[in-house]
Amino acid sequence: MTEVSSLTGRLLVATPVLADPNFDRAVVLLLDHDEEGSLGVVLNRPTPVGVGDILEPWAALAGEPGVVFQGGPVSLD
Repeated sequence: MTEVSSLTGRLLVATPVLADPNFDRAVVLLLDHDEEGSLGVVLNRPTPVGVGDILEPWAALAGEPGVVFQGGPVSLD
């Protein structure tokens, strides 16, 4: 069996039995994954916030739908 040293760039798909509301039916793209933790974006949870509302210089670079998606660190605490 091959060990994966980093899951960066991989998709995590929640199973239907996962009870954590943070990940209910979530599809997560891992942006960073190392021994200190992981950072991802939930691809199927857009927010109503436009990219330009938070990062004005990036507004022209954002493709449709042009909104910010949920994601970030989730602590075990």
